[in-house]
Amino acid sequence: MKQNDTSKLQQLLGSKKTIERVAKSPDAKALAQMLTKGRDETSLKQAAEKAAKGDTSQLSEIIQSVMSSPGGAELIQRLNGVIDQK
Repeated sequence: MKQNDTSKLQQLLGSKKTIERVAKSPDAKALAQMLTKGRDETSLKQAAEKAAKGDTSQLSEIIQSVMSSPGGAELIQRLNGVIDQK
């Protein structure tokens, strides 16, 4: 993960308002559906746990599959717009 991405993520996680805004967005629900499509809860949980410990390889694979799916990249861009709102 790039340094700029890391600091942006840290800012996001420190902003309760932003987290609430993103979580309530219809795009977040759509992303959750994309993330769980074809995956079981255990594999998602393992990817998240490994990412928290510094191994982001599984999480990166999941994100890449979303980004390459129809509408996935557009969905991520819209979520970025929600995150960037002040």
